[in-house]
Amino acid sequence: MPSRLLVDVGQTGTRLRIESDAAETIDDDTVGVRPGSHPESYLAQVAHETLSRHQVRVDTVAAGLSGLQGAGGDAESVLDRLVGFGVTHVVLADDAVTGYLAALALAPGVVLSVGTGVVALATTGDQALARVNGWGHLLGDDGGGYWIGRAGLHAALCAFDGRGPRTLLLDAAAARIGPAQEIGVTLQLDPDRVRTIAAFAKDVLDLAAGGDRVATEIRAAAAAELARNADAAARRAGDAAGGQIPVSWSGSLLTAQPVLREALQLELARLDSRYLLTPPGGTQLDGARLLTDLPATHPLAALVRRASSDS
Repeated sequence: MPSRLLVDVGQTGTRLRIESDAAETIDDDTVGVRPGSHPESYLAQVAHETLSRHQVRVDTVAAGLSGLQGAGGDAESVLDRLVGFGVTHVVLADDAVTGYLAALALAPGVVLSVGTGVVALATTGDQALARVNGWGHLLGDDGGGYWIGRAGLHAALCAFDGRGPRTLLLDAAAARIGPAQEIGVTLQLDPDRVRTIAAFAKDVLDLAAGGDRVATEIRAAAAAELARNADAAARRAGDAAGGQIPVSWSGSLLTAQPVLREALQLELARLDSRYLLTPPGGTQLDGARLLTDLPATHPLAALVRRASSDS
């Protein structure tokens, strides 16, 4: 098989895997891409560092990138920077595409990519495609990690002020970020504030699992937003079969948080009894591997960009 570097570039972290016949599989990870950065430049940098560190040459680089907002990405620029490592093919897509492939492979359905942000992708047997949300933390990504984390911190500060009900979120916010009266300034000065706020989503969902009323309300609101994203994508793509519609997910937030999955399942059933919440079949890196052999006739192919030094 060809040697490959598979990459999943997220906002909170980046995962890499080197696969080849010549050596055993090598897994690596590093920090994620910052909001506002150029994801292709970041990918080229981390790929260069990883291949140099492990002293490996590969034929193909396949990656899903956060920050492309549906675009396929500049595969040519990445190839130009990696030819010294033997790379002859680069395949890029938004990480929502690799998330879809990880969850449902080539099958029709809906996939929610839920991390710091949120994207819903839907495909049908009639080759239709719809993409919903992914507008970033300022204008969208409703129900994602940043959205949940911000809601939790807002509730914590409301409790501190006496503007809202008491909640254990206040103690959790102080433990993670610092004294309540300093949280606002601390976050304003934090260059990684988006990640810091998104990380608080775990505290919110843990407290929801423990019965904190305010955290439970945030969880329910997040699940409703996620369900609306999935429903909008499914309706825009259309339903050729007319039967059950698989809804799966990618990202650690839903994988690691049963309380959010359970709430999502209830919200999906409320919207349409045909929705069937389906566990993902693989990881984002599995999705990147499938990206290399994605048929040109598949609807997701329109969101993929390729570059080759052989052409």
